[in-house]
Amino acid sequence: MAFSLAGGIIAASSTALADVTVIPVTGSEVTSEISGTVEIVNVERRMLTIKTPDGRFQVINVPEQVGRLDGIKIGNKLTITETEAVLVDLIKGPDAATVGTTQETVVDRERGAKPAGTMTDTMTLYGRIAAVDKAKRKVSVQGAKETIDFTVNDPALLAELAVGDGVVATFIRTVKGKVEMR
Repeated sequence: MAFSLAGGIIAASSTALADVTVIPVTGSEVTSEISGTVEIVNVERRMLTIKTPDGRFQVINVPEQVGRLDGIKIGNKLTITETEAVLVDLIKGPDAATVGTTQETVVDRERGAKPAGTMTDTMTLYGRIAAVDKAKRKVSVQGAKETIDFTVNDPALLAELAVGDGVVATFIRTVKGKVEMR
């Protein structure tokens, strides 16, 4: 399991939000966990190798934001839980046409003898509906660098869409790690 992290969060004023309507479109979440016994600790390359209960070896690339890597020792038990979520909203109103991207990474380190904590990366993409083709169930969304066409599975949603509406897709990745003495 490799850690490759990017993130962002939007902060909007209450004045700007007063003139828009947010319509949730879709969302999903997937959680996975890996655990095992630490076999190799390479602080210089920021890599760990663990042996999982089924005997497989797993190399983990540890991001710079993770502190106290030198506190992890061979024989420690390591558990990493990763949750990925995506939320898509339709924004209607005069302030709905923002196009761009924001990112943020938040690290919450737990206190204790062994390294533990949570890293949350959020990336928010803002686009604008450039075209709606109800017959083909296609929507074109103008992003910061390009326009992308999407097929809409629920034809009823097309009735809500209009050229100029905003689309916000938020991707959230949370990684929680905990080291325990063996």
